[in-house]
Amino acid sequence: MPRMSDHYQQAIRGARRLMRTHSNGILSTLSADMDGWPFGSVAPYILDFAGHPILLLSDLAQHSRNIGRDGRVSLLAWEDEKDDIQQSGRVTILGRAAMIEGTDALRDRYLRYLPQAQEYFAIHDFRFYRVSVERVRYIGGFGDIHWIRAEDYCLPGDSFDAQWAAAERGAVIHMNADHKDALVRYCRARGVEEPEPRLVGIDPEGFDVATRNGRLRIDFEAPVRDPAGLREAFVHLA
Repeated sequence: MPRMSDHYQQAIRGARRLMRTHSNGILSTLSADMDGWPFGSVAPYILDFAGHPILLLSDLAQHSRNIGRDGRVSLLAWEDEKDDIQQSGRVTILGRAAMIEGTDALRDRYLRYLPQAQEYFAIHDFRFYRVSVERVRYIGGFGDIHWIRAEDYCLPGDSFDAQWAAAERGAVIHMNADHKDALVRYCRARGVEEPEPRLVGIDPEGFDVATRNGRLRIDFEAPVRDPAGLREAFVHLA
């Protein structure tokens, strides 16, 4: 395989970081009622460790019926910090959506990122879907445009321990209960004064902290492969 250019590798990291930093997207499906016409809808999401989007969809929603007929979808997310959206970074994920098991661990992680979805779990027709990435379009700004292969965008399974994902919830609880002072320092080092930070979630590339002004993404200096490496990464940041 030819060596990836530095510019391409930066685009890969930028695309994953943008997707991890945001949680609102536009989901486009192929209409079952209009014979394949594109159908766009609002879709909150989170990412799994590898970078595949996870959606919580109602069986009654049009996009769920569309996916049941044809799983090909795209999910668009963008930076919302700039006034001119044409100058904003954005990512379009092209992939195939399929229903997955809604485990307690997945539900807990989803609600940490999107607590407003709590009421949906009282309604029995909401289910989790994973969008298995097949290709990515990343625009980092004007003229910074890339097609990214799925095998380059997604973190391979052997890049992190299977126990890592299982240990994430406990690590979040521990940091929030016993190390709030460290979270305050992490935020301050990035120019954010937050007296009551709350760790939302961790993944191999970094972690997300809830603040009064929104979610703050903090990257590790190097990807974390296992729970032991996670402790070392937090100590190093501190």
